[in-house]
Amino acid sequence: MKKLSKEKRLHLILVAIVTVGVIVGLWWGVISMQKSKLREIAQKSDSVQHEMDKIQKVVAEADKVQLALNADTNRLNEIELNLPSASSDLFTWIVTSLKQFNVPSYKVEMPQISSPSVGEVKMFPAFPYSQAVVTVSGSAYYYDFGKFLADLENRFPYLRVENLNLEPGFGSNPEEREKLSFHMEIVSLVKPVNH
Repeated sequence: MKKLSKEKRLHLILVAIVTVGVIVGLWWGVISMQKSKLREIAQKSDSVQHEMDKIQKVVAEADKVQLALNADTNRLNEIELNLPSASSDLFTWIVTSLKQFNVPSYKVEMPQISSPSVGEVKMFPAFPYSQAVVTVSGSAYYYDFGKFLADLENRFPYLRVENLNLEPGFGSNPEEREKLSFHMEIVSLVKPVNH
């Protein structure tokens, strides 16, 4: 390098600087951009793999979901078998059902049962069933009445009790005063005529 003239040495240094600049420029411009693109592709690949894992999980559980759907459909069909039709004698059906259910162990007296009024289900719009409402009045001991209500709603999944009003019993002897007087509405789903 000592034998080169000052001018050639300057050219050589300039060529070295330009070469280093070109290499740095290539590194910064091409290679770092490629690394950035590779990171983006890796993230997209991980995201797609995560989605594929989710889909495979759903596909694997599809049989379980189908079995649960079939079981629920069968349960609904069983319940609908016991559901009265709006065109049937609802008063007789309700009175018979309540009397068969109200075994002597409950000790619930229900001497007053009104005629049912049939209409649309108020709770849900466009519900595929109608509802029949009967008003029931009577008397019972607190424990017996509570057990009766719980068992009634568990035994008949299409019945519910609304507007329950309890009052202390009125009577001439102490046993009668220990009873509660109740007044409630029993709402039953019924199959519409065209069902």
